[in-house]
Amino acid sequence: MSYSHLAMDERNVIYRMQFQGYSHVEIARCLGCHRATIGREGVRPQGSRAVRRVHEAELSRGMAALNTGVLSAPSPVIISGRMNAFTVDLQDVRVVRLGHAILAGISLHVEAARCCAVLGPNGSGKSTLVSVLSGYTWPSTGSVNIGGQVFGKVDLACVRRGIGLIEPSRSPALDEQMRVREVVATGLFGTIRLPLHREVEPAQWRRVEAEIDSLGLGGVQDSVFAQLSTGEQMKTLLARAMVAEAGLLLLDEPTAGLDMGARAACVGVLERLLNRPQHPTVIIVSHHLDELPCQVDQVVLLKQGAVFAAGTAEQALTSEKLSALFDCRIEVFKNDGRYVAGVRWDNG
Repeated sequence: MSYSHLAMDERNVIYRMQFQGYSHVEIARCLGCHRATIGREGVRPQGSRAVRRVHEAELSRGMAALNTGVLSAPSPVIISGRMNAFTVDLQDVRVVRLGHAILAGISLHVEAARCCAVLGPNGSGKSTLVSVLSGYTWPSTGSVNIGGQVFGKVDLACVRRGIGLIEPSRSPALDEQMRVREVVATGLFGTIRLPLHREVEPAQWRRVEAEIDSLGLGGVQDSVFAQLSTGEQMKTLLARAMVAEAGLLLLDEPTAGLDMGARAACVGVLERLLNRPQHPTVIIVSHHLDELPCQVDQVVLLKQGAVFAAGTAEQALTSEKLSALFDCRIEVFKNDGRYVAGVRWDNG
């Protein structure tokens, strides 16, 4: 459903509540209170008849959910009984804050089941781009289309359930006492804790255990998540995303804080995931070439909020382009299918 005919303040109410996973009935009720407040102040909102129709439609859908006892976010888009990899399409996306363009007209297209790497220096807009893709930051202008779902015309809570977001430096606020297997199981419901009103079925536990074993976490599945190493936590969050059958996997500096051995192990896990017959679309954001999997299909270089260069890995990951990107002299090497970069310092 499109909300473009509504007043801006009412659209903002809808978007913010969708971001937080509110049900249709809760959104409708909130908008009803909002309109009543406007009416008391003597301000006539835009499109009043259309607004009433939207309220009635939203309230009808919400009440139907209420009557059936289903008030959680809608299910993710599923075709043929399984989650499909999502296509990603951004057109001229700008994010402006206090007059400063954090993202300045980003256009990006990633085909389904492809792996895209986004690289750039600090402050280039990488994390903001991830936030836009995951539906947590609303662009000032431009369009965002994930899996054929255009943000602003769909229920974002539904789309976000099909997106696996892994940010080790900003992990979700999980209960400190949750065990690894419980954290992974939350991916079944798109929540940060197991819901009290839902039981995990035996078949679902088998899926959870299979993902835990595939990522080498069998020995710590009953351990407390908060007590794991950073590398083990990253693997746990990856297993959580795969249990959710995510159509898009967003990795924001997934090996941040890891030593060389743990970083290599995590990259190996990601490469095994990309070798699966059916795997999600993957977008990985990084500063470092050595944490990119061999299967990277395309690379986007960001600088000062804009696309500096883009293309295949061979086209984008050159010494010349990375030197200009990071404003220092960089030498790029390729060894056994992997890219490695080093800074060259001129003596004297």
